[in-house]
Formats: sequence, C-alpha cells, structure tokens
Amino acid sequence: MNDFPLSNSMLISPRELSLSAWLGHIPFASWLVEQLQPQSIVELGTHRGSSFLALCQAVQEQGLTARVFAIDTWEGDEHAGYYGDEIYNALREYQQRNYAGISEMLRMRFNEALPYFADGSIDLLHIDGLHTYEAVREDFETWLPKLSDRAVVIFHDTCVRERGFGVWQYWSEISQQYPAFEFTHTHGLGVLLVGRQRVPALADLAARAAAGDFAPINRFFDALGSNIKRAEEVERVNAGLADARNEVNRLGTLGHELQQRCLQLEQEVRDGREQVRQAEQQVQQARERAEHSAVTAEDLRRIVAEERARTVEDIQAALGPHLDSQARSMDRLLQPWWRR
Repeated sequence: MNDFPLSNSMLISPRELSLSAWLGHIPFASWLVEQLQPQSIVELGTHRGSSFLALCQAVQEQGLTARVFAIDTWEGDEHAGYYGDEIYNALREYQQRNYAGISEMLRMRFNEALPYFADGSIDLLHIDGLHTYEAVREDFETWLPKLSDRAVVIFHDTCVRERGFGVWQYWSEISQQYPAFEFTHTHGLGVLLVGRQRVPALADLAARAAAGDFAPINRFFDALGSNIKRAEEVERVNAGLADARNEVNRLGTLGHELQQRCLQLEQEVRDGREQVRQAEQQVQQARERAEHSAVTAEDLRRIVAEERARTVEDIQAALGPHLDSQARSMDRLLQPWWRR
C-alpha cells in the first residue's frame, strides 16, 4: 500500500447519516469520484439515499461539474421491502435543500429512464436495484450502451447469498470479462472497469486484485468505512437516548397528572362518603319524625274518642232526669181517665 494514492477525499464525513447497508463504502465512493472525475453519475436503486447523497456530497465538496441521477420507483421490492411515499418525500426534501443544482431524482422504472440518457454519456453507474440474478443482469445489459469509454460500474451486495440474492452470481461472471476488484466488507461492492480508457489508480487496483494483492486495500477502506458506521451508530444511540429522555419526561408529566387525578378522586370519594353519611342521617331523622308523627296521631284519636265519650256521658247525665220526668208525664197522659 506504500504506492497507493491517499487523499482527503477518503475522509469524507457524511452530512446525513441514516442506517444503511451502504455506509461502509462511502469513503471509497468519495475517492472514486475524485479519481474518475465523472461528468454523469447514475444510480439504479436509491431507497433511503445513503449512496446517492454521498456521491452528491463528494461532487459538491470536490467542486466538480458532474450531475448525479437517482432512479427508483420508491415503492420497494421483495428484497428492500415495500413502503409508502414517506421515504421518497423525505429524501426529495433533503436533496432539493442541499443538492438541487447538481442532482435529479427520477421516480420511474429503470427501463423507463433509458430515453433520458444519451448513449456513451454515463461515466459512473451504480447498480443497486432488485438483487436477483436476472434483474442485475438486465440492469447491466440494458444500460451498457449508455456507458462512456471510461465508465466504471459498481455493484452492491456482491457478498450476499440469501433470500434469492443473485448479485454474487452475476458478479462472478461479469468480473471475468472486464478488469475488476471487489470489496468484501459491508455486504460486498464490486467495481467493474468497463470503459477502455481507464484511470491509472483504478487500473492498478484491478491489477492488484488479479494478482491476489487486494486484501490490504480492502482492509484499509473497511477501516475507514467502519468509522462512518460507528458514527451513525453513535448518532442513532444518541437519538434513541433523546427519545428515551423525552419519553421519561412525558411519563413523568403523565404520572404527575395521574397522581393529581388520584388525589382529586380520593377527595371526591371522601366528599361522596360524607354526602352518603348526611343522607343516611337525614333518612334516620325523617324516619324518627314519621314514627313520632304516627304516635301523635294515635294519641289524638284516643283523646278525641275519650272526649267524645265524656261528652255523651255528660249529656246523658244532664238530660237523664228531665227525660225521665217527661216520660212519666207522658205515661200519665196515656192512662185512662178513670185510673188517674
């Protein structure tokens, strides 16, 4: 590695970090842009945009006049998963805010974008769409006429052998037809020198790979990429901690509100019990008054009856003698005259 051209471009610090299977290749992508000096960069399959934004940042920081194109439906597939418009909208907003002057996002299928690029115009093609063998082969073959005479094609996920991924299989075939080298870290990245006019630094790496001397280069870029992956992890952990703190604060506020509500409910229970006690007391008093009223009415009825009886007796006592005298007078009147 003593004769390997080092540069500051390898030390790129991504402005936007999100969890991605591409993070570890960002230092190489930045260095590749510096060495190739492309005029046109096309990416087939962008998803969240880690590689696309890294290429845009490299072009911008290096002061190049290149244009960067991202082509995707932003609907997902069987390997990336399916999703709605939120990913496209977020990436579009960031792209417009930071790289509108040097990049375009074409929301369409790869073959639908072909008419928008002249033959022989693309210097750097990144293939990262559907990862089946057939899809990768079709992407390369249909876009091959669009490549310039110094073009480089990079294939992501050349080391993945699961879930129907076939990039590794196509890479094993196509890398025999052109000078090539492959990074085995971060799911694998194959670099294919398709154009006949080859940048010396890239041709040297292909020669090292052919000679079996590429391992130090692979480890070097793996170490650089690991720094970015760790930075993303730290950022993600910090974001998680911030979310956790916010959740703790929210739960603390909610707990305080619940505590206040419990105190309020306890007071309402106490007030309710007091109201029940007072109601029971009122019922008891009413019952006692009712019982007292019942006794008083009975006493009144007895007194009235007694008074009535006494009145009758008094009347009888007063009228008795007079009635007796009247009765005797009547009896005499009714007797025959000869008995009087």
